[in-house]
Amino acid sequence: LETLVGNAPVALFEYRVAPDGQITLPFVNPAALDIFGVPAEGLESDGRRLFAHIPPEDVALIADVTERTSRTLQTASVGYRVNHPDKGQRHVIGEGTPMRLPGGGVSYQCVALDVTERHEAERHAERMDAELVRILERLSRVAEVAPVGLYEFREAPDGTWSFPYLSPRMRDLVGLDPEVEDEPGLARVFRHALPEDARGLLESIRRSRAGAQRWTRRIRLAHPVRGLIWLRGDSLPQPQADGGVLWSGALYDVTEDVRREAELAEAHARADEMRAENELQALQDGLTALPNRRAYDRLFARRIAAARAGSGPADAILLRLDLDHFKTVNDTLGHEAGDLVLRRVADALRENLRPGDFSARIGGDEFSILLAPGATPDAAEQVVERIQRALGEPLLHHGRPCRFGASFGLAHTDELGEVGAELQVFADAALYRAKESGRSRLEVFTPELHRGILADRRMAVQIHDALERDEFVPYFQPQVRARDRGLHGAEVLLRWPHPRHGLLSPPEFLRVAEQLRVVPQIDRRLMERSREVLDRWAAQGFVAPRLSFNMSAGRIRDADVVETSRRLAAGPTRIAMELLESTLVEEESDAFRFNLDRIREAGIDIEIDDFGSGHASIVGLTQVAPDVLKIDRRLVAPVADDPRSRKLIRAILEIAHTLGIATVAEGVETEAQARALAELGCDVLQGYHFGAPMDEAAFLDFARAWPARVA
Repeated sequence: LETLVGNAPVALFEYRVAPDGQITLPFVNPAALDIFGVPAEGLESDGRRLFAHIPPEDVALIADVTERTSRTLQTASVGYRVNHPDKGQRHVIGEGTPMRLPGGGVSYQCVALDVTERHEAERHAERMDAELVRILERLSRVAEVAPVGLYEFREAPDGTWSFPYLSPRMRDLVGLDPEVEDEPGLARVFRHALPEDARGLLESIRRSRAGAQRWTRRIRLAHPVRGLIWLRGDSLPQPQADGGVLWSGALYDVTEDVRREAELAEAHARADEMRAENELQALQDGLTALPNRRAYDRLFARRIAAARAGSGPADAILLRLDLDHFKTVNDTLGHEAGDLVLRRVADALRENLRPGDFSARIGGDEFSILLAPGATPDAAEQVVERIQRALGEPLLHHGRPCRFGASFGLAHTDELGEVGAELQVFADAALYRAKESGRSRLEVFTPELHRGILADRRMAVQIHDALERDEFVPYFQPQVRARDRGLHGAEVLLRWPHPRHGLLSPPEFLRVAEQLRVVPQIDRRLMERSREVLDRWAAQGFVAPRLSFNMSAGRIRDADVVETSRRLAAGPTRIAMELLESTLVEEESDAFRFNLDRIREAGIDIEIDDFGSGHASIVGLTQVAPDVLKIDRRLVAPVADDPRSRKLIRAILEIAHTLGIATVAEGVETEAQARALAELGCDVLQGYHFGAPMDEAAFLDFARAWPARVA
């Protein structure tokens, strides 16, 4: 018996209450200790410890039952909670049978069972029942007010069809009598459907059942009240235990949707017609009526694709045409004359190209000509000659001649599939060479040009690498005062210590840098490094009196240049920006002068470089109001021996001094030149006679030693 009781899964214990109220537990099995979460020690002397983890309100409930049954001596049960120290809150049902003890007191033979899982299951079921009731009530309300009809459609195992459920809206949509309470069949529900739609309806239901697929269909109904309407049904089939199939779904009135779709289809049709017309216009240049860049790109891409696929010719000849002096026509005669020139070029192309040749205006005054397959370079040159003759015929605009020419670049390949779009690069390179070589001529792409392109590409990669490695450095060419040969300052010149080719000056890489559009980055870094040099010189006790930087007119507009220059100008060294003389001719706008004013406000001088090499007017000079004029080295070179040169320089100096502008002579190579310029009244001298451009350390040594040299 002890073994049986000790292994029982329920709590068994004797609970005694003495006449004086003392509670003892003569017997407690292990299951009771586990259920109540208490140790065995101390229970025999104090039975209340058994209830140590029972909430006070539940202990009071147990006490009430115990007190009542002690009078009636009837078996009673009670449910209560145990806050088990390891298992958390548990639910327990206990039952006790009381009996009187000799000498007074009551003994309860008790059984307790942990019913937590059953309790949780019952609570969950109660919650689910309540939630189900709420869902059904909600669905019922939704079905009553929803603008769609809800239904259940059933196919019985014997093949008969019925609707176990139809919402009020569903009955209204199909024109069914709302008072009918039975389960109507398919034919009755859709008795107003048009015959041709009803036949398709039956077949769609069979397909949905056979494939266990979603049923979706539109049907037309001759509604008894609304007339012809469109309805759409959606439902999902679900196999039933009895072998039938149940579809649950909804029916929508889509009459307005169908009407809008018809209107939209009509609008799409009109849009397609307009798109086709726009596509035609989009492929044509409006001014010249030639195909445009888009049309050219499409044709060229198709030629390449066909060559690569082996379905088209592998050879190709591409001509690039660019007008010469077109800007002059626009500037002197106006854009109307420029348009007349472009139309003349288009006419010349149409009249002188052969069947199969393709020409397009690809932008501005640039044209592309893709000759028909099989054309030879000799034939291409003949085409160019005919076009040049046509363009050479006089063209008048309001009685004034429009003078212009055209340069051509030609590229040919027998392996278009391999060369691909590179052919355009080759033709552009040949055109560039034609422009460089005197304009109004044809240049043919050659292996030499190809090598030049490859060299430019290598140079481009190296320039990017040089920027990342911060390889561009400032060099400094000294400037001295003409009157006493004291150090006036230096011009900052860009140099690139190339890892393979040695020290490079701008003419050797600047063209490629301009194509890469990284010149602003290089200029900015040059100024930053110059500022670092000034700081290092100052730490060694030397302050450079003045530094000047070459700057294009476009860079002057860059706010970053102003800020960088402002930081440089904050120190003791005077900072100047050198602009080419051509800037006076090309930039006379209010915006340009405003930018110059911003630079001056930052404490930066303005210098005009290479003065005397361009065509700047005195008016332009007074408007820009530079601080310094730098006389071009080509005027300086003969000054020691040529009286005319001295007269010209004297005139420039007199103009400058009249306007309060200082002067610098560039390219001073001999002492004779230096003396002649000083005698003429030039303020500052610069050239190899005093020092070549030098790096930071060399210039510092030069500056420290220069006073002794002068003495």
